[in-house]
Amino acid sequence: MTSLSMKSRVLFAALATCALPTTAAIAQDSQGIQPLEWNFRDHTAIQLYGQINKGILTFDDGDESTSYGLVDNDNSSTRLGITSTTNFDSGWEMFSNIEFEYQPHASNTVNQLDKNGADYGFDKTNFRKAEIAFSSERVGKFWLGQGSMASDGTAETDLSGTGVIAYSSVSDIGGGLFREDDGTLSNVTTSGAYSNLDGLGRKMRVRYDTPTFSGFTLKASYGQDTLNDDDDSLYDIAATYAADYNTVEVAASVGYARDEGDDADILSASFSTLHTPTGLSFTLAGGQNDADVNASYGYAKLGLEREFFAVGSTAFSVDYYDGQDISSDGADSTSYAFAMVQNVDNWNSQWYVSMRQFEYDDDVSDYEDGLSTMAGLRIKF
Repeated sequence: MTSLSMKSRVLFAALATCALPTTAAIAQDSQGIQPLEWNFRDHTAIQLYGQINKGILTFDDGDESTSYGLVDNDNSSTRLGITSTTNFDSGWEMFSNIEFEYQPHASNTVNQLDKNGADYGFDKTNFRKAEIAFSSERVGKFWLGQGSMASDGTAETDLSGTGVIAYSSVSDIGGGLFREDDGTLSNVTTSGAYSNLDGLGRKMRVRYDTPTFSGFTLKASYGQDTLNDDDDSLYDIAATYAADYNTVEVAASVGYARDEGDDADILSASFSTLHTPTGLSFTLAGGQNDADVNASYGYAKLGLEREFFAVGSTAFSVDYYDGQDISSDGADSTSYAFAMVQNVDNWNSQWYVSMRQFEYDDDVSDYEDGLSTMAGLRIKF
């Protein structure tokens, strides 16, 4: 905790730039509610931002239906952050970001035996980001502090418009424990049976991103999970691509990660394309984790996003997930879902609903299928 506090003090010092503010405003226009922003005379901008993402979740385990009431949507958690950006005359930019999340009743942790699933405490693990970066268009970007490793997000490229409620991490809208065919609740959770093997996530790290060349960016990082007091070495490399070919948008990511503590090599990749005139999109993701148990999965999504209403676009999607050996050797986990998201642009909000089927099998027992349904709202500012 001490080391994090020292880094936080450095970051807060960067935010408190020695300059007089010239403007501070919060506004709502045709593009939605804008973040609270202060602009300073030394070309520094400080911005406060965040989001609230809540929904009502139910889970039918094949025998009983459990309602968990209002939960935090783990697809995109409730969070608050502050950034500072300073542009220097030399062409360099200094950026810092502190962000934390608070979701004591999360959609991926509740279960039939613990309907509340709540942890109302606040500690260092609530910090998503506490980082500083220096960048230039010619040299690239150097990161230091708690934040995304190079491979973070490489399994989550998605242009469908329904990522707030449905994407490759299908267990974020979970529901709880699978029920065995004889009616007994097992100890197999939806969050344990499914994973999108998305690299190394956010850690205390050093990272470098190259400049973008023809849509390609390369990244590399080294870090440790200091928020969970784990000093095992973590390192990874990744590549991303994004391009707009007139009527077609394309985005892709691929990453390799090494976790020395788990003796694991993780490969993850995703691809998404959007035909802008029709709003049709197609997304693929997959990954493999070579450790004690070699887990792998594939994911596919078909989406449609159109302007049916003046308030904002409406997005629909169907997806399918197929995983092998995710929770244990010999385990098979499949899932498919329908999702709909209605954007309300003037309020930076998304209203959503989803239904997701979970089907799980392993060498221990036979299990009933599970069905989770969730409806909710995300508001960003």
